[in-house]
Amino acid sequence: MDRRIARFLTAFLLFMAAIFVGGAPSEAVEPTIGAETSTAAMLNSGPGQGEYVPTFYSRAVTGPLMNKSVCYVCRNGQRPVVAVYVRSFEPKLKSLLRNIDRVVDLNRVTGLRSFSVKLGEDPFRNISAVQTFSFNNKIAMPFTVASEAVSVPSCQNIHTDAAITVVFYRRRRVERTFAFRAGEMTTDEVRTVIQGVKDFAAK
Repeated sequence: MDRRIARFLTAFLLFMAAIFVGGAPSEAVEPTIGAETSTAAMLNSGPGQGEYVPTFYSRAVTGPLMNKSVCYVCRNGQRPVVAVYVRSFEPKLKSLLRNIDRVVDLNRVTGLRSFSVKLGEDPFRNISAVQTFSFNNKIAMPFTVASEAVSVPSCQNIHTDAAITVVFYRRRRVERTFAFRAGEMTTDEVRTVIQGVKDFAAK
């Protein structure tokens, strides 16, 4: 009888150990994986909602102030503005900027304005690429170049992983931002941003 009890207890303990070892880790790991995936999918770039947009100067490559050092934040003052910060010429950038141009053109009476900034370690090397891109794709908004100094947290706070950051602000206060890593911007994402521009203009 003692041997039967001993065998039973041994079998029971092995069974419980199997449940603990086999079951507990999967329950503990799944939320962690999910949390990491969710965090990785989020990209916060640009000043936070409600924050004041700092002034900065960039060199105008296109637009009426071409070849001049300009602060478009200063020039646009209290108007509603859509600012686009570009690190790479993504495949959907043309569609994004041309559609922003259309919405701005339809809402100029309300004061809506826009501008783009190509960020880079050596902004002067980007001038030719910005000229070609804007000319070939008939981009109407002013396109400027600036150094990565503009991207620091104390200025425009552009995330280091952000290929494109779109900032909506009014009275120099941020209302909404969109940010995309390289290769992330799809046609649907462009539609979402443009609908956001329309809603922003309609306020």
